[in-house]
Amino acid sequence: MNIQQGAINKSMDITVNSVTAAQLFSGDVINIDKEPQNVLKGRLNLPEYQRPYKWSLSDVEALLDDLKAYFSVNTERIDSQDKPVKPLLYLGSVVLHQVERGSETILNIIDGQQRITTLQLICMAIAAKSSNHYTLPNMRYGSPSSHERIAKNYQWLTAQLFPDELLTLDLSRINFTVVITQSEDEAYRFFETQNTGGVRLSGPQVIKAHHLRAIPSEIQNNFARKWESFNYLDGVVNRLLKARHWQAFVFKYVPSHRAPEGVKKAIVKEFAENVGSNKDDLAFNRGAQIKSLSGAISQQFVDGYLAKQPLNAGINTVNYLAYFNELYNTLMVDQSQPYLEPFYSFYNEVVLKANNSDFLTELLDITILLYVSEFGTEHLNEASFWLARCVFSIRLYNEKTVREDSISSFVNKYPLLDWITTAYDHKQLLVMLQSFERDISPDNIGISDRDGKVANGVKQKFLKGYANFFNIHIADHAGKQLAQSFDADLKQGIESKLAELKECNVQAFQECVV
Repeated sequence: MNIQQGAINKSMDITVNSVTAAQLFSGDVINIDKEPQNVLKGRLNLPEYQRPYKWSLSDVEALLDDLKAYFSVNTERIDSQDKPVKPLLYLGSVVLHQVERGSETILNIIDGQQRITTLQLICMAIAAKSSNHYTLPNMRYGSPSSHERIAKNYQWLTAQLFPDELLTLDLSRINFTVVITQSEDEAYRFFETQNTGGVRLSGPQVIKAHHLRAIPSEIQNNFARKWESFNYLDGVVNRLLKARHWQAFVFKYVPSHRAPEGVKKAIVKEFAENVGSNKDDLAFNRGAQIKSLSGAISQQFVDGYLAKQPLNAGINTVNYLAYFNELYNTLMVDQSQPYLEPFYSFYNEVVLKANNSDFLTELLDITILLYVSEFGTEHLNEASFWLARCVFSIRLYNEKTVREDSISSFVNKYPLLDWITTAYDHKQLLVMLQSFERDISPDNIGISDRDGKVANGVKQKFLKGYANFFNIHIADHAGKQLAQSFDADLKQGIESKLAELKECNVQAFQECVV
């Protein structure tokens, strides 16, 4: 087996080899020294902390089309010995971490899982359609989502018509650049700077690898399975990033969602590079020491973590993200707790249905996550109503459409997130929220100058939905009168809604007693 190209960087302990798919799948990966005695035989392996196999049918079809185009079209040329030669089909780079386990060499796949798995599925589909069989690596996939995706893609492949040229697929005609390192950190650093054409890691997937590698090996698999249970983590991580950046003392702008690589870098910096090396699982929380007249002392604490707390690598950050992921799903996604039904009703009717702005929804989500992590859910209904009054002021008081930069400008000018995290208790926070004031003009809520009536549009849809939930009769006012009275009516509507919910709770309690 010949080396086509290679390089070695001994300072980073990295070897770079050009190998065929047949070599890679057989476990024979040639060392850069080109000496027969240095041939490296390793078993490809997927570590527990790797992301699941996620390639969609369109991704599989794209690779299949590449193979069909290469093996079906005659692009051969003649070498010096009059033999047909065709350039190998290049499928990008694969990054492997070499680990010695006794007498066996394990090659953990850091980058390339999606392409390697899909190529194996294509080989299996060819074997099912013909007498051609392949030596394939025996890799184990622990994630249920991987099992589901593999089965779906294989079923699709077996239903496709393969040209005769593809039914005799020659793996020795397919080429990979294989990067092998004995340092796992170097493997990930190399991977994060490459663009191999595979499914790229998102910010949460990068920090997953960072923190699972910091966990002792004997419990690493347990935390890997815990991370897989998170499912989609991007939403909560993006909200936590802004919660930690948007603070009055050192305000940091977060890259726009239109610059995903910038967001990814910010996530990796905040939740991986900037975390501490201490192994302690620190859980900062809000507590109060109560002293009675007799001198007895008792303490009350809110369980969980604080959004802006410092983090340590490994278990601490995984548990921190697990806590907020569960909180986010309980409050905003699954909405599975019966005792939170009044909050769910407000969130669905006003925040999701009437609001019509993902940017405003995300900001309110951040304030709710901060509040519950600080003070729990006992007064969540009251807090959410007053927090929403502040957040949705951006919709009602801003003359222009709510844009992404409208949100960061607002929290920079009005440190709403700091009000939550610096208040000692719910009542003190309520005083700050109720004292919040902004002027409103008819133009800002889209009232026509000609007839003084509310025009149709996004703002008006929200205004009507908002007013309907809090039983505010906006039809009783017109023009400037509506603009001048709306906030006062909203305050009264909030108080009335809270009184209504309190009465419902009293009745429910009495029914339980009976």
